[in-house]
Amino acid sequence: MTDPVASANTLDAGLEALREISARLDRAPVPEPAPTTAEPVLVGTGKSRGFRASDRTGVVTITLDEDLKLVEATVLDHWKARVEPASLGEALTEAYLAALDAAVRERSARLASERPPAAAPAADPSGPAVFPTLDEVVAAARASRERNENERHRQQRERASAAEPELPREVSGSFGYLTLRVQSGAMISASPNVDALAHAGTENIREDIEAAFGNAGLKSPHAVSDSGSVRPDKSAGREFDDEEDVWRGIHGND
Repeated sequence: MTDPVASANTLDAGLEALREISARLDRAPVPEPAPTTAEPVLVGTGKSRGFRASDRTGVVTITLDEDLKLVEATVLDHWKARVEPASLGEALTEAYLAALDAAVRERSARLASERPPAAAPAADPSGPAVFPTLDEVVAAARASRERNENERHRQQRERASAAEPELPREVSGSFGYLTLRVQSGAMISASPNVDALAHAGTENIREDIEAAFGNAGLKSPHAVSDSGSVRPDKSAGREFDDEEDVWRGIHGND
């Protein structure tokens, strides 16, 4: 026969263990989502580099080209299961800024690598006369032209910085699901129309985001059409050659 006292003690011990487990779970820190990172992609005909990034929830994905313009925006089909409509603007901003940061870094590195080489030291006047080769003359002319072009750009930047700063402006697409706040050629934030988003179709949201970027002058000439595509850059910095592009055109992307 079962001892009722022993059974009660066993039950009490089990309940106490459950309370202890529950207390430990309550004290455990909530894991933070992984930080956003951008991956390099090839855009357009596959000869231009771009960057793709998603927000931490994976709801919004943005692809920008090297000129910091929008190539493609995608929205997860069941995005409402992950974020509230009020948070969709924040998700768009987070994905955009992650891709923008990567594109800016890439552009800065590329421009730095294109700087003209330092001039060669002057020849010793006491030595024999040295005449430059044709290649050296051409290289010197190119370097002079690049220096003049860089100086012109520097003066333009100085004049622009001395002028009145551009005020932020608000731009939206046809549906008005999200309003972009734009300044100095970049989006700085996005505000959602919560009531409209509550009944919006995912594809309409995607189209509205791309339309808003287009209205803001921030859409890339490489923007993805219905028949276009953006593929991962598996070349680790090497562009696909023409033969590989033809092969992919026949057999499709991996």
